Amino acid sequence: MLKVERFALGEFTLVGGQKTTDCFLEYHALGDPTNPAVLKPTCFGGSIRSSDIPIGEEHTLTPEKYFIIQVGMLGGGESSSPSNSKAPYDGPRFPPITLADQVEAQKKLVESLGITKLWAVTGYSMGAMQSYQWAVQYPSFVQHIIPTSGAARCSLHNYVFLEGPKNALFADGKFNNGEYTPDDLPLLGLKGFARAYSGWGFSSAWYREHRYKELGFKDFDEYLVKYWDEGMGTLDANDLLSLVKTWQTGDVSNIPPYNGNLEAAMQAIEARALVMPCTTDQYFEAVTGEHEVSLMRPGIGKYNPIISIWGHQAGGCSNPVDNKFYDDSVAALFAETEAKLNA
Repeated sequence: MLKVERFALGEFTLVGGQKTTDCFLEYHALGDPTNPAVLKPTCFGGSIRSSDIPIGEEHTLTPEKYFIIQVGMLGGGESSSPSNSKAPYDGPRFPPITLADQVEAQKKLVESLGITKLWAVTGYSMGAMQSYQWAVQYPSFVQHIIPTSGAARCSLHNYVFLEGPKNALFADGKFNNGEYTPDDLPLLGLKGFARAYSGWGFSSAWYREHRYKELGFKDFDEYLVKYWDEGMGTLDANDLLSLVKTWQTGDVSNIPPYNGNLEAAMQAIEARALVMPCTTDQYFEAVTGEHEVSLMRPGIGKYNPIISIWGHQAGGCSNPVDNKFYDDSVAALFAETEAKLNA
């Protein structure tokens, strides 16, 4: 059984100025703590109980070689979130969480585990955004970042997409400005949120070729119900909105001294960056990853797109072919670093 642990953050001040004393992170660690440490934050709607990055003895990120820490995002339902917080931060009163807040909390966690430098931070989607944030916020603390299907800044196109599922949730009268009860949940709004999200998760070619059958579904209707309605559609509404807010405001340069200057923030990155967007991703377009690598100093970043029709999900441990691409690419990156260290 997966061992999930809880780390109390103690006194913690958010970027927005709110001060808390009872916030916590939930995490799962595997491997030998004396091995190089790899941090893997969760994605939007993700869980530390089911990794969205290839991890295991058969993968490059193996607990035989690395100390791997999977940590739940603030707002995501496992760590401190609207659904599990006490007053004054319960439900719709939960404060806005930024990428910088996520990283600040995670740094406290890894330092409590005796880690003084991370070998890598890797993540998918919003996990990828957090890996970028780590490299900007604490440049000397991270040796590699491996963002898949993500970006350093939420684009306007991405922002507008998120307005769709968000407002589908608002349209359910039972949402009641976030003051719903366990006995009267906004189920219609949650289904609307999931269905609005579903059209963007995979590429049009993926749908055209009925690839949902490769996920084990007998037909399209079963796929929509089982994958989306019974997945994202079962999450807490206020938790989803907390994550949406973090996503929409996601910008690694929104911290001093960069103050919105993305180019300056990307220039500050010291970690080797293996940037792997998918060529058919509709959330975080591959061209964005290519541009972000171009903003880094020479020799820092590598643009290494996943050529796949699996769309956004290509970077999220969705199929064996793209998993192998991730494994091989990361193995090559680590081997290159290890060769330089041993030279």
